[in-house]
Amino acid sequence: MDRFLTLLGLALRAGKLEVGEVPVHTALAHGKAKAVYLAADAAENTTDKVRRHLGNTPCRVLSADKFRLGSALGRKSCALAAVTDPGFARRLEELLPETAKHQDGGVVL
Repeated sequence: MDRFLTLLGLALRAGKLEVGEVPVHTALAHGKAKAVYLAADAAENTTDKVRRHLGNTPCRVLSADKFRLGSALGRKSCALAAVTDPGFARRLEELLPETAKHQDGGVVL
């Protein structure tokens, strides 16, 4: 999981990660989001809003809470992030253990 969170932080520094509800919804609306990640303790309202706008974009619910995800991104907390680069999205998916991927799209890290 540390490698996953480190790469997510690198994607942010490279300008290839949108963080927060409004930027993620904008990326989804413009077709720029390649993968969406939700913190385990993201509010139900946040989760519902994101799932309504996903379309074919993969969404993973991480076992990391908002504070752990936020810490990896240099913030106090973060419930929602979207990767906008296909290369970063592909590599992040590779870092998720196959045994942790669930049929409902959730992931245990």
